[in-house]
Amino acid sequence: MKPYFLKEGVEALSNELSGAENIYLGIRPYGFHAGNATVFVVYPLLLCDALRKKRKVPRFTFYLFINDWEQDSLSGPNTKKYPFNIFPNKTTFQHMDDPYGCCSNIVDHWEPIIEFNSLKIKEKFPEVKIKCVRNSSMRENSRLKYYLFKTIKEPHIVLNAIRKYSNKKTLRRPVVYAMAICPNCHLGKGETEVINIDCIRHTCNACGFVKEGNYREFNFWFYHKVLALPRLDIFDIDLCITGLDHYNEGDFLIRKKLIEDFGNRIKIPKTLYAPTILGSDGKQMGKSKGNDVFVEIEYLLKIIKNNNNDRIKINLPQKNRFPIKKTVL
Repeated sequence: MKPYFLKEGVEALSNELSGAENIYLGIRPYGFHAGNATVFVVYPLLLCDALRKKRKVPRFTFYLFINDWEQDSLSGPNTKKYPFNIFPNKTTFQHMDDPYGCCSNIVDHWEPIIEFNSLKIKEKFPEVKIKCVRNSSMRENSRLKYYLFKTIKEPHIVLNAIRKYSNKKTLRRPVVYAMAICPNCHLGKGETEVINIDCIRHTCNACGFVKEGNYREFNFWFYHKVLALPRLDIFDIDLCITGLDHYNEGDFLIRKKLIEDFGNRIKIPKTLYAPTILGSDGKQMGKSKGNDVFVEIEYLLKIIKNNNNDRIKINLPQKNRFPIKKTVL
């Protein structure tokens, strides 16, 4: 596992990659602002273009991992002071209604928009492949079950990795990084126990519903830091592209530690870090109200090509905010 940063990282990777690698892109399916587009479209385009200049043909497979098992938001004793003693505030994206009223849930709304914009890569580099993968679609895979069950049974493996490589404070409890979603009320407010090789029991603290059965009968909340491991394993990932804010939070070393401690022989991928995109309020894109603007891909590509800073501010009027039902490349 090796980090590569910004455009210098793109150039270095263009010398090292063959063009046929599997590339990991992960997203929470509740929007597609300029920060998302930088990781999902702009940096893949820059990488493909750099390979082409080296007379290599980009044939990458880009896996768009749609985190439908991620929480709507985090709750806990104090999520700012103790950001890793957490659990879902209510539920996961899989069970969230579409606030725009277009689809049955928010994932069904945003996945096609995310995929549509990412196909811009294929337009310019037709031999690449774009594949959307929801977390929930991996449930039948035995390797997903391995990581899920180990996280439920031994959550301190995750906490210890976070504690070692993060400067944030932690508490002794709660320590939970995976749990079933209640089949009755769809809330992530309970306790999940592994009973045997295939069976779990979930007790909901919200509605009191208790269910014991095969784990395939459940959906789950699975914290994104450890959820990365089964995706790396199942899809044989060679390179991850993500935002620089994740590196600054210690995710690079946390992931390496988790790979070691979970004991499954995963190929350790390289990681390319794209710049942090700031909204007009100067805060990270998507992290404050009103700064989740969508920027046309060609315009965003031009901005980033001409800027090698690790933080790039985007100033656009309110009228350019991302359209709800449709986006045009």
